[in-house]
Order: sequence, then C-alpha cells, then structure tokens
Amino acid sequence: QIEQELRKVVRGEVRFDPYSRALYSTDASNYQIEPLGVVIPRNTEDVIATVELAHRYQVPILPRGGGTSLAGQTVGRAIIVDMSKYMNNLLEVNTEERWARVQPGIVLDVLNHRLRETGLFFAPDPATSSRSNVGGAIGNNSCGSHSILYGKTVDQVKEVETVLSNGEVALLGPLTSSQLEAKLRGDGLEGQVYRQVTDIANSNAAEIERRFPKIMRRVTGYNLDLLINGLPLNLAKLIVGSEGTLATVTEAKLNLVPRPKTTALMVVHFQELIQAMEATVATLEHGPSAVEVIGRFILDQVRTSLGYARKITFIEGDPECVLLVETAGDTEQEVAAK
Repeated sequence: QIEQELRKVVRGEVRFDPYSRALYSTDASNYQIEPLGVVIPRNTEDVIATVELAHRYQVPILPRGGGTSLAGQTVGRAIIVDMSKYMNNLLEVNTEERWARVQPGIVLDVLNHRLRETGLFFAPDPATSSRSNVGGAIGNNSCGSHSILYGKTVDQVKEVETVLSNGEVALLGPLTSSQLEAKLRGDGLEGQVYRQVTDIANSNAAEIERRFPKIMRRVTGYNLDLLINGLPLNLAKLIVGSEGTLATVTEAKLNLVPRPKTTALMVVHFQELIQAMEATVATLEHGPSAVEVIGRFILDQVRTSLGYARKITFIEGDPECVLLVETAGDTEQEVAAK
C-alpha cells in the first residue's frame, strides 16, 4: 500500500522489487539488512512526500548517499532514501564570504573539483572522498587526514535545510537571542524540537561538560557539547554526526577554506611503532597540515599487490612503520623550513 501511494506522489524512482532491495541491503560494512523499499528522490518535494507517508504509516526511513559507511549506517529495515543519483548539485557559491550551498548527494571530490577555479575547497577529506557524499560526511561528522588543520565536518557546516519526522521543513542555522526566542514560541514540530533540545542541553550542561571527551576527533554520539556554550545556538551542529536519525538533510551551506599554494611531504621511517607515536607528539609542535602512520601490515599488503608495489619506491629498507607528515604554506621555502 505504501509503495502504491509513493508512486503517486514521488517524481523520482520508487523501487520495492527484490533486486533493488537486495542491492540496497549492503554498504561498505560487513552488515546485510534488506530494506522495505527504496526511494530515489529528484527534489526536496519528493523527500517531503516520502517522509510524510512514512510518518503516516509509522515506517522508518533511512537517508543515505554513497554507501561507503563501514559500520552499517546505511542499511536497515526501512525505506532507503538515496540522495546520490539526482540530488547532487552545487547550488550556489559565494567566494567573498567563502561558502557553498549544495545538495546532500554531491560527491566530495566532485564538489572540490567544481570549486577549484575559486581557490577554495571543502576541507573534510575522508579516504573515500572519491565516492562519498556530502550528506554522508554530515551524517557521520567525517574528518580525514587534514583534521588537525581544518577540524571535522561539524566545524565546516554553517546551515542545513532538513525535513523533520512529520515532513515539516526546517532551516537550521545560527540564531541570535531574539531569533531563538521566536523559535521557542513556535507552534509546529520545529518549535517543539527547539524547546526540547534546549531543555535537554540546559538541564544536563554540567554532566555534558564533565563527561564529553575533550579530544580532537570525537565523532561518536550527538554533539550536545556544542549546544551548551551560549549563543549563537545552531542546531545544524546537532544534525552533523546524527547519522540520519534526527532529520533528513536536503541542502547544506558549507564553509570553504583557501586551497594551500604549496605542500610538501616527509616520510619518516621507524623500526618500532611506539617510536612513531612518540614522534607524532613532537611533530604536532611544528604545525603540520596532516600526519598519518602506515604500519607493517599495510606495507606488507602493498608489496604483494602488482598494482601498488611499484608505487612504494620511497620506502627504504624494511621499516616497521612510516610516518607521513605534510606541511602547507605559501612558498616552497616555507614548507621546506617546516
């Protein structure tokens, strides 16, 4: 019945056939769960219609992008909403204010390729950036090799347009005191969300401050710690990292950063992993843009691969691990000095 109703209101694709359900039962993880069906929306109206029907029938929905998730985030007994096929556009770029407005299905590398002539880019760079989507980066609060310089996705998201669980559209962004008061007085689900979220954050502020880890790459759980430090309150920060459980993102306004003019890479060889770990601490004092360790397991795997073995001529001898340290700057002299 819900499939029939979806076909009447969705302009995109509605797939409830066995082949499509099998196709969407897996992602890059080891998990396999057959969904109830799949909707591939063409626009925000399709997403709203899908969420409204799911709400009426009390059926879960699961928004997803490229499916590069390693922990089963994009599989479940739900209606899968795949943003990657049609809702993948770069909608607007403001080079002066350094932001871009995008749909969630755009691939990270595609976005940065389209931004190249501006000299700006979207900073989060997970290993799967050639196929992962912006929506997935938002859902998982993705980081990447350069997180020590640019932070996580939550640090680069300004606003998100979302569809709430009843189909109501809400634009979530930074609010002044007067704007927040207006939201708190709202009658719809959005007003209820603002009242409940602020109550949760305020009544648990001391516990959140005490218990949430103060580490650079904490990407587990809801970002309640970003809601207790006063104004401007920005519920977009709560959506980031929520893995599609709170709302469905249909657009996002992203912060852009200048592309480095020059970079250099240093490969440091170690005979013991603990030495590499100790060296990382010292390396961070010099302001690198990225630091990654490659251990023996990966090095041995690369040596046995015909495609990759010829590309590791920079490895000298038989180290236990190597530390890759990237520096960035305006001139070759600057990065060489680092």
